[in-house]
Amino acid sequence: MQQVSTEVDPDLCIGSGECVAMAPQAFLLGPADSTVTLLQDAATVELELLRDAEMSCPTGAIRVVASD
Repeated sequence: MQQVSTEVDPDLCIGSGECVAMAPQAFLLGPADSTVTLLQDAATVELELLRDAEMSCPTGAIRVVASD
């Protein structure tokens, strides 16, 4: 079974919210739209959707790694 690890780098995140719009079950925009937080439910989100969110991040703050 493939395991997926997703991370959000708070130093790179500018709170654009692209990832939240794509996968609200995985990401949450913090107070005052400052940074994005990864939710526990992210582990249940489809890999393709997480990858799309990763690609949509304007600063590259999201990293998705899939391993066997």
